[in-house]
Amino acid sequence: MKKENYKYLFLFIFFTIILFLSPRSGDDWGNFLEGSLGIRHMIGNAIGMYFDWEGRFVSRLLINFLTFYKPIWNILNSLIIVGIIYFINKIANPKNRKDIFYLTVLIILAMNIYTFSQVVVWIAGNITYLFVIFLLLYYFYALINKKYNQKVYNALLLLLNFIIPMFVEHTGVILIIGNLLILFYEYFNTHKFNKKLFFYLVISIIGLILMLLSPGTYQRSQIENIEFQKLSLFQKIWYNIPNFIYYTYYINYYMILLMIISNCYLTNEIIKNKIAKVISYIYLILFPMLIMFSYLISNFFNITIFQNLNQNNIFAILYFIIYSIIEFILIVMYTKKTKNLMILFFFLIGMLANLVMLISPTWGFRTSFATYIFLCISYLIIIEKQLKPLNLINNFLFSIIICFLLFYSILYISVARQSYENVKSIEEQKKLGKDVIEIKKFPYFANCNINPENSYHLDKFKKYYGIDSNVKIKLIDNNWKFLIFYNE
Repeated sequence: MKKENYKYLFLFIFFTIILFLSPRSGDDWGNFLEGSLGIRHMIGNAIGMYFDWEGRFVSRLLINFLTFYKPIWNILNSLIIVGIIYFINKIANPKNRKDIFYLTVLIILAMNIYTFSQVVVWIAGNITYLFVIFLLLYYFYALINKKYNQKVYNALLLLLNFIIPMFVEHTGVILIIGNLLILFYEYFNTHKFNKKLFFYLVISIIGLILMLLSPGTYQRSQIENIEFQKLSLFQKIWYNIPNFIYYTYYINYYMILLMIISNCYLTNEIIKNKIAKVISYIYLILFPMLIMFSYLISNFFNITIFQNLNQNNIFAILYFIIYSIIEFILIVMYTKKTKNLMILFFFLIGMLANLVMLISPTWGFRTSFATYIFLCISYLIIIEKQLKPLNLINNFLFSIIICFLLFYSILYISVARQSYENVKSIEEQKKLGKDVIEIKKFPYFANCNINPENSYHLDKFKKYYGIDSNVKIKLIDNNWKFLIFYNE
């Protein structure tokens, strides 16, 4: 093994340990029960849900299998997370610099902790929203490096165009738009129509159509979010603008930090007038910094500051709409100057990943993960071109990574300890024939829906742990020390 690959091996071991410590939660309980009925049922269930509930056939099939065989998921997911880090680093940093590698690792470790709980340690959310990002990164990396000219890659790239849209809807749209952008670039650059790229585009469109027009997707739309479905296209967009602002700018604090740094570089490179440069610095830095600190303080210390500057505030909405336009213009000008189209490419698909959600009734930390990843890549490329390697920066970033590794290690050791105690307590209370079984609550920033609170999760939780349906579940508070230390 090459010396530089040991860092990836270490990350793989770290995430594997974290995932083995992490229990199933939320939808995983029900998906485990489906998987326990055997391979034939797993496939039949995925086909049945395609006709009855959703068009996400590929992700549903993987969820049924990997939720039941969690040890396989632990290892595969670790490989995929490290693969995401690898491809981001390859795209953003061809010079193999330590500082850019560290910044890339922090994209995963420093993401919003609720996003981490939904796309890293929660099996259902992970397979649907994180697995597909790895596939997209590999696909775009292959196209950018013209791997399609090699016959051995053609079958794989065609397969990816077909299955990626069947993970989740908005990533299918990203794939199609990415194909279009690369196809247009090839045409204008070579003045030749690339038939292979066009064929990829056609296959990706077919995949998305099969997803969106599935009988299950239609039936689900008739049951869920009925009032939203009645809105016109304009009304849906207007209703969702605060969601776009919140899930693009408010929750992604590490991305905001990269954005501020890259926009400082862009301002310095593009704007020559001193007064305009100072005004730009103030506009592009001050308010995002306030939002970032406000969000962190309110979430971790339960202290609300700048309450009026939330995503529903008209000032905040107008500010970030103008901010996005200014940033787009700066990136276009910088792309024209440097001839590095990857910056603009990943910025566009990152923004579009959340923009297409404007017609969706369902938003969450996991739905914004694609936007977070692709925008971070765009900003990292800018930073890589401008930032000079310094040992001081390397040492600082390495120290931050160590802190995050310790944080997640302590957190998930605590989660595993409490999970063990809860299971032991459940078995003891079952033997005593109690009508009410008490279990301790987990912190809400642990695995998504790890505390069974709604009727669906309560039902699946009882079946998963073999609890009689008539028995009531009582969640009791358990104050962890310093948020991450389990207090028995």
